[in-house]
Amino acid sequence: MKVNYKLSLVPTTILILLAVWVLMSSFAQTGEWFQRSIELRGGTLVTVTTDTSVSVGEVKDMLSESLGEVSVKETRGITGNGLIIQADSGVDPDQIIDSLKSVGVNVIEYSAQTIGPALGESFWSQAQLAIVFAFVMMGIIVFLIFRTPVPSGAVILCAVSDIIITLGALQVFGIELSLAGLAALLMLIGYSVDSDIMLTTRILRGTEDFMDRMKKAFKTGLTMSATTIAALVALLVAGVSPVLSQIAIVLLIGLLTDLCLTWLQNATLLRWHMERKGVA
Repeated sequence: MKVNYKLSLVPTTILILLAVWVLMSSFAQTGEWFQRSIELRGGTLVTVTTDTSVSVGEVKDMLSESLGEVSVKETRGITGNGLIIQADSGVDPDQIIDSLKSVGVNVIEYSAQTIGPALGESFWSQAQLAIVFAFVMMGIIVFLIFRTPVPSGAVILCAVSDIIITLGALQVFGIELSLAGLAALLMLIGYSVDSDIMLTTRILRGTEDFMDRMKKAFKTGLTMSATTIAALVALLVAGVSPVLSQIAIVLLIGLLTDLCLTWLQNATLLRWHMERKGVA
């Protein structure tokens, strides 16, 4: 029995709906669509390097008793173990370090930054403008390249879906969106559009049979994505920098999502478009 290829849209549609539900649930509970780091809302961030593994729960409970609500995360990599501690902007970083030393945490080195709420909101406003501007320019260029609504719309839809699903996944995994994460999202728009334009160009302008064009495009696209994913995994495992790790996590989630969206959603829409034109 021949399976309807349009069923390929079902899994991607479910992913998009789940991501939207997660983001809407977060907004209903907290007033924010997703968690933002102190860089985008203000606060104090202390990054500590230590030579031993520590109990994140115990450190959080201890700091919360004296400093109020704090967030504590452990990092591990080839360069050693560490802690990332976030607190309100009124908390002195030296208080955090003294508290850690008082419970036996061997602080080898640390870095601290404090961002006021007003500056954090300013960063967030500018970041939103950057993403909107990136999407507008991307849409204009895509329409100029293909000059037809369905293929152009499919490319834009794929990029938008990729961002929505990635943000939903970050919320599910409890990963806060930082300035580094926003930079990764902008990079992700480029990666998504790049693979979709390659696929669309091969399908619309190729001379072989439709499935032959699809197979060649899939081989090229998979190679592009696999090499990038391998590099990001290596960067994440090395753990050389919390900033680079944040970028790697966002891009990894986004690229894995983009594989589904490109070869299930976009490819299906292109095939449907070609069939309507009678050339597939």
